Amino acid sequence: MINRIDGFGSTKMLIILSVLALVIVGGSLFGYRSWYNSSHFVSTDNAKVVADLVQVGSLNAGRILRMEVDLGSPVTEGQLIAIVDIPAVISKSDTTNTAKLGFRDVQDQFVEVLAPRSGVVAARWAKAGDTVPAGQPIITLMDAREVWVVANIDEGKIHKVRLGQLVDVRVDTLGRTVSGTVATISPVTAATFSLLPSQNSSSNFNKVSQLVPVKVIFSEANLQLIPGSSVGVKIRIR
Repeated sequence: MINRIDGFGSTKMLIILSVLALVIVGGSLFGYRSWYNSSHFVSTDNAKVVADLVQVGSLNAGRILRMEVDLGSPVTEGQLIAIVDIPAVISKSDTTNTAKLGFRDVQDQFVEVLAPRSGVVAARWAKAGDTVPAGQPIITLMDAREVWVVANIDEGKIHKVRLGQLVDVRVDTLGRTVSGTVATISPVTAATFSLLPSQNSSSNFNKVSQLVPVKVIFSEANLQLIPGSSVGVKIRIR
């Protein structure tokens, strides 16, 4: 009976020691990983994909007679975007000399809106039949060749970031990590200056940690990215 109790106690002690060893090893690995990441990377999930957007509209006010593209349509430079019917003077008042404008629907009054560059229609702001003022965007073009990442880095870590550093960008929409480099570091914070009043005193203020925008350009070309989508960024500082 005594031998059985001693055997059970030994087994229990071995289990406890094994669990403690696993906890120590796991904690050590976690601590090492945290130290390694903090000393070799500056990371943030506060980052998004940004694209070069071009607003396209008519130089003349008028009524959109026909739209030739839709949301998501690929567009080449010089391609017809829309035809705008420009209003003309239909009649004048003999007493007030006021001109009355209207649409004659004649060829001479039609103006073509052409794409200033190639891209994809990222937004459509008007449709056939709409009346638009001069310069109002009809569509927004996205140049897929000009896509980058803006990563907001905590001001306490920005001194570790340098131009040309390699960057790992985790893109969930692609399901993989894409390489890039630090292109620019903003000279101002995302919110240039911000102090919030303390809730417990009207005379005290709490300093808010600021974020510094960093532009990251991709090493790969022609990536199928969605502007505005969130990404994870790890800047290699060592």
